[in-house]
Amino acid sequence: MGKGVIELTYLPYILTGTAIAALTITILCCRKYAVDTLNAVEKILDHILAKDDSLSIGIAEDDRVSKLAHKARRIMDIYISEISQARKEKETIQGLISDMSHQMKTPLANISMYSDLLIEGSLSSEEQQEFLTRVKSETEKLQWMTDGLIKMSRLEIGAIQLAPVKTGIRQTIYESISSVVAIAAKKNIDIVVSPFDDIELYHDRKWTREALNNILENAIKYSPVNGSIEISVEPLSLYTKITITDHGIGIDKSEFNLIFKRFYRGQNTKNYEGTGLGLYLAAIIMEKQGGYILVDSKPFEYTSFSLFLQNCKK
Repeated sequence: MGKGVIELTYLPYILTGTAIAALTITILCCRKYAVDTLNAVEKILDHILAKDDSLSIGIAEDDRVSKLAHKARRIMDIYISEISQARKEKETIQGLISDMSHQMKTPLANISMYSDLLIEGSLSSEEQQEFLTRVKSETEKLQWMTDGLIKMSRLEIGAIQLAPVKTGIRQTIYESISSVVAIAAKKNIDIVVSPFDDIELYHDRKWTREALNNILENAIKYSPVNGSIEISVEPLSLYTKITITDHGIGIDKSEFNLIFKRFYRGQNTKNYEGTGLGLYLAAIIMEKQGGYILVDSKPFEYTSFSLFLQNCKK
């Protein structure tokens, strides 16, 4: 038998052996790739489970595994952000509860004390009338505080949605003035509005009126008897400025950034009733419709609150 015939006889075996060897190598390579990939995935998962925010995209050289690492990085960022937000919300709620209990403690204690004295029945008619008046005053204070807290919480969590529309500002301002005329009259305070042309501004009339009312009520409260409050309207390029100025006790410059915080009351307001919610609510209302508030003051000379509302696009 010739040499060529022998080679042809073994050729199928040679081809089969070569195929088996190639398949074995392929399987081994695939197994190594799978093991390396699983190791990389396991390392990524270890970082996530350990809440390790140092996860690096370079943890894997393979493109597909790198994509997985990138997605894992994004998941971790979202997770960390949500935890941070939840922690802030928890701290806010705890702070609110603490502030509420502190603010409500005094009027509740006063109501309890006055009620005990009235129940004892040893008071004269004049004293009874006086204590009943005090109970009424403290009850009204609690009512105002409760209403303010409800509005504040609903605005903060988005349960109340403002609906700013293109609306003339003149009516909003005059409705706000109308709501405080009675309390201004008790102190013989004049509210003077500088002449201005009506202008349509982007605002929610109901809630803007609430913000203006809060500032006007403060201006009346801290103004002297027979005083005056001035209101002016000044159109600017992007906003229109509504300024309310009183000539009462004023605010120290060091408190300009504090007075808009929840329950904050200035150092010179100790002898005046209040809850520290009015300016905070006004600031939230302005922010919710794309506006803002600034303050300027000189103690015992003047205080000016400027509310900026967006102009409507022409």
